[in-house]
Amino acid sequence: MDKHLTVVAVDGPAGSGKSSVSREVAVALGLKYIDSGAIYRAITWFLIRRHGAITKGQDFSGDLNGVVITQEFNNDGSCNTFVDNTDVSVDIRTETIAKNIGKVSDDPGVREFVNGLLREWARNSSIIMDGRDIGTVVFPDADLKVYLDASVDVRAERRYNEYRESGKNVDLNSIKNQIIQRDVEDTSRPFGALKTAEDAVVIDTSSMSKEDVIQALINLIAPL
Repeated sequence: MDKHLTVVAVDGPAGSGKSSVSREVAVALGLKYIDSGAIYRAITWFLIRRHGAITKGQDFSGDLNGVVITQEFNNDGSCNTFVDNTDVSVDIRTETIAKNIGKVSDDPGVREFVNGLLREWARNSSIIMDGRDIGTVVFPDADLKVYLDASVDVRAERRYNEYRESGKNVDLNSIKNQIIQRDVEDTSRPFGALKTAEDAVVIDTSSMSKEDVIQALINLIAPL
């Protein structure tokens, strides 16, 4: 990787705010934002459309031959994800995708496919990328590793508000239970489990405003 390119890895559990914060930090510092979770969501969307239903333990790697997945980072901080030139940015933000993404992201072939994409993109730009194993698996030599965390209640409320703002009618308690289940699954996955890198800066955002978290990351990244 070229020395002048910077890689910032932001990991954390579902609903910790890592995506929204990373996007705004990217805009502020002129980095390219890459949403790794959206890539897995896009693959889940693609596989559901292909198979109708997917099951845990299914081998999906062969389904990805020839599939082209790209992301486009916009100046306003938004990120669009495309599957074979189809913009799926809205379609991948549904509960159906959320309930099935774990079945896809557990597939080692899928993870190898995605990690290859992410590393290739990082060769061309200074990036900030969020996920659950970015600092431990995808970029263990990242210039900066950050682990964003928050209580289950705070994370559930954040996810609930995201859905509501996008016009979706959801139940807060259901979202909370879903996040609790995701935490159990994400920390016990055989591949790409959610872990805190030993050299990561850990930030608990439970009592922090979004603006405070953004500034904290900017303060960490700016000296790099």
